[in-house]
Amino acid sequence: MNRLRSSTSADSALVAAVETENAAIFAYGVVAAFSNPARVDEVATYTAAHRARRDALVETAARTGVSVPPAAAAYSIPFAVVDAVTAAQLAAQIESDTAVTYRAFVEQVDDDDLRAFGVEGLTDAATRGAKWRAALGNSPATTAFPGDPNM
Repeated sequence: MNRLRSSTSADSALVAAVETENAAIFAYGVVAAFSNPARVDEVATYTAAHRARRDALVETAARTGVSVPPAAAAYSIPFAVVDAVTAAQLAAQIESDTAVTYRAFVEQVDDDDLRAFGVEGLTDAATRGAKWRAALGNSPATTAFPGDPNM
């Protein structure tokens, strides 16, 4: 028997993760438009990583009978992006938001494979976020508890 989840909170966590990944993909489009040209490959790689995670989550949802909404046409950006610095700030924010979502995901799912997927998502977001914060000159570039919404 393949028991992926036993609670609706796990289903909600799966939906939230898909929505967060969709928002990240959209926001990285904004980052790409304003980012330093030297970062084009990095931005493309990070966008592809979010797209791959979203696709894996959508496949899991379909396999387990969880309905996820399609991506929105646009998502709200938390501040104006007007240059390479604000683009990097947005990228750091994207990864912080993604880490928060995956931390909650890990707490809410009860399947070992999904939990491992969530830990990988949290780790990847924390790593990318640290790279963006380091590029911005933030110190420290890392946080003690990635994904903690209170930090």
